[in-house]
Parts: sequence; C-alpha cells; structure tokens
Amino acid sequence: MIREMNINDRKNIDKMQFDLQKYFSEIDKTRDSLPYKSIKDARRYMQKMIDDANTMDGKIFVAEEKDQIIGFIQGVIIEHKKGADTFYDLTHNPSKEGWVGLLFVKPEYRGGGTGQQLLDEMKKYFISKNCTSIRLLVLSDNKHAVAVYEKNGFIRHDLEMILKV
Repeated sequence: MIREMNINDRKNIDKMQFDLQKYFSEIDKTRDSLPYKSIKDARRYMQKMIDDANTMDGKIFVAEEKDQIIGFIQGVIIEHKKGADTFYDLTHNPSKEGWVGLLFVKPEYRGGGTGQQLLDEMKKYFISKNCTSIRLLVLSDNKHAVAVYEKNGFIRHDLEMILKV
C-alpha cells in the first residue's frame, strides 16, 4: 500500500536514509559520498527533505506491507517563471517541474514492484499539480536505479563529469 508519510513513520524513514547513504558511499567511484556517522545525521538530512517537501509543494510517500515501511519517495515542485531568473529565461522555456529527491526500497523488497508503485504515486501527484516534466539526479554508478528510471520512461539528459585533481 502506498500512502503519505506521517510522523509515526519517521524512525523507519531515518533508518532507510541511513542505509541509502551507506549504499551511495559504497558505489560512488569518486569516493565523495560518505556514510553518515550516526543515525542523527540521517535524521538531520531527512528533516531537510521534509522541510523542502513542506515549503516546495512536495510530498513524501511510503510503501507499507504488513504494517512495515519498506520504501519511500520524496518529491518537490520547482516552478521556473519568466522573469525570475535571467539566465534560465535566456536558455529555457518556462516550466513547472516535479523533482524526485529520494527513492528507496529495502533491498529484500526490490524487484517486486514497490519502486514502481512509489514512482507512479509521485507521478500522479506531479500531474495533479500540472507539472510539465519530472526530473531527478541519480549516481551513474547506481546501475539498478538507472535501469528502473529508464524502464519508467526517463531519459538521460544532463551528464555531469568529474576529474579528481
């Protein structure tokens, strides 16, 4: 079942964010991603994501199975209006974009459609808010996530490259 996050979900969400950042630190070839030092760091990060959802017309949805939280997704809305940013105005059309900030499914539940359900729910929300596109960033080394997003119709757009010096 997919539903909006509530305060009772917080401890589970913080733990999943802790695990997600640990995973990022393991697959990031640049070694720029660090694991959190403690669950408190994950809690602080998630508080920022909750605050962003609250101030940027966003949502956090959770996937629940047998009264257990098994995944979550966070998304916000960014509206680019004409006249708000000269650089953007010169190079882009006005738009209202849904941004997926986080998507996590516990490893033992991956491949069963939970990520798909979370993405579908966020997509419905963004459509209800008249967004013209949905964007996200994903580590290029996160091949499983890249495959999931491409399966859902996302295309590679920007390519950020890094050179360690």
